Amino acid sequence: MNLKINNMKFLQNKITNQKEIKNYIDNLQANNMLYHFDDDARDIVDFQNLSEDILDLLDTRTNEALSIDYDYAFEYICELLEI
Repeated sequence: MNLKINNMKFLQNKITNQKEIKNYIDNLQANNMLYHFDDDARDIVDFQNLSEDILDLLDTRTNEALSIDYDYAFEYICELLEI
């Protein structure tokens, strides 16, 4: 997995609105970390080498995004992936 670790600051930013959901998803895609949000980050095979701190942040940010606008988050991912 080719991660741009120096660009992981986006995981520190709490998600509070749709714009931040979009930014979070864009950053996940830019770092080759986009995954199905119904899964826990720990369950993603490609994430097995990530630290517990990063996995915790992924789960936290994803849960924030889904609690703000579940439908928007999934629709935007589908749009990016052209599904």
